[in-house]
Amino acid sequence: MPYAVENITIASASREELPIVARLAERIWPEAYRTILDEGQIRYMLKMMYDLPVLEKEYGEGTRFDLIFDGGTPVGFTSYGPCSEHSRECAKLHKLYLDAAYHNRGIGTLALKHVIAEARKKGYKVLHLNVNRHNTAAIRAYERNGFHKANEMVTDIGGGFVMDDYIMEIRL
Repeated sequence: MPYAVENITIASASREELPIVARLAERIWPEAYRTILDEGQIRYMLKMMYDLPVLEKEYGEGTRFDLIFDGGTPVGFTSYGPCSEHSRECAKLHKLYLDAAYHNRGIGTLALKHVIAEARKKGYKVLHLNVNRHNTAAIRAYERNGFHKANEMVTDIGGGFVMDDYIMEIRL
């Protein structure tokens, strides 16, 4: 049963708020992946995906970032936007991360439903995402919210590391 979420708000992040996203990632990401990836890969991927210039580049290319707040305190974030690998009818959920203290309270589902609604508003027909195939909690959460496994992909990301993912999607 979900907890009360009346203090939770989701708001579009401005370019000036991207440092908040970077700080949240530094705090949330290691905890989220500590049982899945080794410390070296976590550090490598944090730099690859969450350095401020990377976030600013994505923002400039049309990726939307939203911050999840408990009252005035940022506790998570999402990012999503046009999917470069697929048709114009497809959007991609790039990131959805929530502080561990807020897990299992319905807040991740609230954020996911927010992204789905925003993608529908923009006229997208499909929303897809990549999820580490060993991230069973996230996979279950996505499946509970209507996503299904559409494909698998192993991507060499350099540094001797790979991303070993399921591609999941939902029809909007």
